[in-house]
Amino acid sequence: MPHAFLPLLTFAAAWGVLVLTPGTETALVIRLGMNVGHRAALGAALGTGTGLAIWGAGTAFGVSALVAASPTLYLILQWAGAFYLTYMGIRLFLPSATVHAQAAADAEAGQISNMGAGYQRGLLTTCLNPLVGVFDLTAFAQFIPPGVNRVSYSLLLAALQVIMAVLWYAVLAYMAFSLGRVLSSPRVMRALDILTGIVFLYFAYKLTQSGLPA
Repeated sequence: MPHAFLPLLTFAAAWGVLVLTPGTETALVIRLGMNVGHRAALGAALGTGTGLAIWGAGTAFGVSALVAASPTLYLILQWAGAFYLTYMGIRLFLPSATVHAQAAADAEAGQISNMGAGYQRGLLTTCLNPLVGVFDLTAFAQFIPPGVNRVSYSLLLAALQVIMAVLWYAVLAYMAFSLGRVLSSPRVMRALDILTGIVFLYFAYKLTQSGLPA
């Protein structure tokens, strides 16, 4: 159905901006690829994908249950998500935002020695990242077209999220040295941070304008 396919492309574009931005997961994969090896970095990529799948499935099933149980609580969660996205969007305009993420990744990379450890760290990093849950709550609500099953379409968006992230982080794992130098460029980092900040602020605004899911 064309009306269901276009939102997927738009969602993929928005999510692609976030995946490309050198955040904690990106920095972790690059550091592991450069300092430990591509197997450990690939493990982190797969762990990140698993974490995204957990967040996506939780959003798909949890939002429907929450709306049915307490519409008021869902609205409170919407506004809390909007404030958090606004905070993160403004924070990304500050020059030190990505530096902190890379410093944290440097510390974590020193404790990882194999693929299994990389997987655990990638999984833990993503599962403990509330921004993923806030983004899913925001984006899923905005990109689900009318006339489709909300849970099924949300799971489709989550699957797209996982596939894009794992593919990109797998590329980083095997090309960490060359791509790491590009993504570590101050100009590239600032451009991606600003672009991501704009995306976050846009979603925060849209979240405050939306009502309960149909």
